[in-house]
Amino acid sequence: MTDEMKKLGFKCGMEIHQQLLTEKKLFCRCPAGLYSTDHHAEVLRHMRPTLSEMGVYDGCALMEFKTKKDILYLLNKKTVCTYEMDDTPPFPINQQALDVAIEIALLTGCSIVDEMHIARKQYLDGSIPTGFQRTGIVGINGSIPFGNKKIEVTQLSIEEDSCRERSDDKHLIKFRTDRLGMPLIEVVTDACFKTPEEAGEGVRHIGRLLRATGHVRRGLGAVRQDVNVSIEGGSRVEIKGVPRYQLIPALTRNEALRQKALLDIRKELKKRKLTKDNLKFFDCDLTDELKNSASPPLRDAIRNGHRIRGIKFEKLSGILRHPTQPGKTFASELAGRVRVIACLDEIPNIYHTDSYPEYPRNHIDLKTLRLSLKLNCDDSDVGIVVWGPDADTVTAINEIRNRIFEAFDGVPCETRQSLRNGLSDFERILPGADRMYPDTDHPPVRIANDRVLKIKDALPEPTYEVEKRLEEHGVPKDTLKSLAISDYIALIDKLHKEGRDMKLVGRILGQTVRSLKRQGVESDKVTGDRWAELITACDEKKIPSKHIEGLVTNLVAYPERSVEDIVLSVCEKIPAPS
Repeated sequence: MTDEMKKLGFKCGMEIHQQLLTEKKLFCRCPAGLYSTDHHAEVLRHMRPTLSEMGVYDGCALMEFKTKKDILYLLNKKTVCTYEMDDTPPFPINQQALDVAIEIALLTGCSIVDEMHIARKQYLDGSIPTGFQRTGIVGINGSIPFGNKKIEVTQLSIEEDSCRERSDDKHLIKFRTDRLGMPLIEVVTDACFKTPEEAGEGVRHIGRLLRATGHVRRGLGAVRQDVNVSIEGGSRVEIKGVPRYQLIPALTRNEALRQKALLDIRKELKKRKLTKDNLKFFDCDLTDELKNSASPPLRDAIRNGHRIRGIKFEKLSGILRHPTQPGKTFASELAGRVRVIACLDEIPNIYHTDSYPEYPRNHIDLKTLRLSLKLNCDDSDVGIVVWGPDADTVTAINEIRNRIFEAFDGVPCETRQSLRNGLSDFERILPGADRMYPDTDHPPVRIANDRVLKIKDALPEPTYEVEKRLEEHGVPKDTLKSLAISDYIALIDKLHKEGRDMKLVGRILGQTVRSLKRQGVESDKVTGDRWAELITACDEKKIPSKHIEGLVTNLVAYPERSVEDIVLSVCEKIPAPS
């Protein structure tokens, strides 16, 4: 598989978003990290695009505007204020958050800017009530050692987090605003990862470096990766919001293969001597022709007073069934656009003559008995049917036509959402530079050199250097990564100086502690002195490994008992006190 990716010219870069562990939000004084399940008020909004500083509209903003979404924000009075609803200008930036951002920028080898300027980044998907996210660049041109190469960090920014999506149904999307405005940093790398596996390990490597500061949040949703993938002849495609690094290899591999499939489709179109200029198509209303259909979705559409529309493309037969991802075809590309932009989100949302669903014998064969009457498809053509509210079907037909025309260019630049099993689906057009513009509500922030030097003097040791030292100590390799971000580093160094068996140290502090944690046994409250006493006893008495887990379990369960007593009770079978 690695050779295949190299032949394709696989390239991958990352945008890693990590929430910062601060008391307050970034541009107001509301508490950060306080999540809620109830709300006290609701705000309904609609988004519209605005012109950039250069007098043009961002393509992504225009696409979001087509969806005609009603956006409902669920407000909890404990977690939001008038700032989040854009009724109050921003407060001065959270200095605690800025210090953490500077710390992480220094750890990633970045040069710190002398003056940070806050910019607005347009988001019309509703995830931010203002329609834009405030962001500022803290550091640039960094690098992180990674195996025998370096991860180049192009920039590190500090920005406010978005809302949490609660539901998205047709033209109504609901958000909780408790996460909104929490400080996070964005680490942007160049396209330095050449295999899917390297991309996953690279993200893990950076994430561990961030966690070593002790100033970032942990848990699901606290870190999210936007993964940028391209192949030779393809385009940059962003897979948005990947929550775990383990998902990245499969996602990026399948995206590379999807781009290869789209390039193959472009070749097939050229082979058929088809171009955007000579492709013939025809669309029409098929409601009357299909009003007696036995197809459940079409029958429901008629019952609800909706419309059915169809579009025919000449000489495109077979294109829609061309595989793009495991279990998906080019028709899935069309269905994704229809789902997101036309808000026809109940799947299946299109039928097509390349691959109609199989019907029972008493059902009407839509391909031969219906489409041919008005669209007049022959064996070389493809017909596509959509159904739903009248305006939505018009939008759907337009988006199908747009996506078919994009096939002549190969791979469209777009943002995709990650699905299960390493697959992805359309989310939106890839935003461009036109969505960024200066924020006139927040003054520039000067970052003094003495402030940077003070933070630099207190930097934690990078995890990759800790791993290297622990490996030199003789700590087992399978425990290096977990121990390098633990609170045991000083203890391990001390035990090494005392000449203790480092394999034993790794077995107890790495393997056993991790195994017991999975069983619900937490050892965080055990002091370093008691760990040292237990390890010393195990080393000097040459206690068999079969007793190790029992010793650690008792050490956690009985903090008042001496280590000597615990060793006797476990290893010599003396009954433990009740």
